[in-house]
Amino acid sequence: MTTEKTNAAALADQAAETIRSLNYATLPDASGLAFPGDAYSTIGNLSTLAMRLPQALQQVQAFIDRQHENGDLYSDQGPEDLEARIARLRGATGDAVRAAEALLDALEQAHIALSPIGARGHGLDDEEEEPCGEGMCQCSCVGLLHPCGCDCPHDDDCDCDFCDARDQY
Repeated sequence: MTTEKTNAAALADQAAETIRSLNYATLPDASGLAFPGDAYSTIGNLSTLAMRLPQALQQVQAFIDRQHENGDLYSDQGPEDLEARIARLRGATGDAVRAAEALLDALEQAHIALSPIGARGHGLDDEEEEPCGEGMCQCSCVGLLHPCGCDCPHDDDCDCDFCDARDQY
């Protein structure tokens, strides 16, 4: 296995450009979102991104701390300025980590809220296919929300560890 070394700043730039592309893909007239499941997956992936941000921020801070401890840093404003800037960086990085953790919490709540939402007219809400009255079954092994007893190969009696029976709202 080969490990490719890549500049951290270039990767952060690539991530920023990817988010810019995501912003365009989610515009009202863009084709980046076709179904509620697309929104669900997008929010889930953004949640993963937010989950990874604190580690990256802490590792950047640790790099600067090591450089500072080794005496490898200076400020063109003087030694006192360097100490003040390092302290300000530590505070701002801590704030950014907490903000990313709050973002993760909010995105997880949005992901949960989107979980049972589907689009009408795509076979799951047809009149000839009535739910059995037991609610909806979210089958992780299948990945779709189905009326229990209809399309879903698993229902409340399923022994599958991946199924999560949910009440119909």
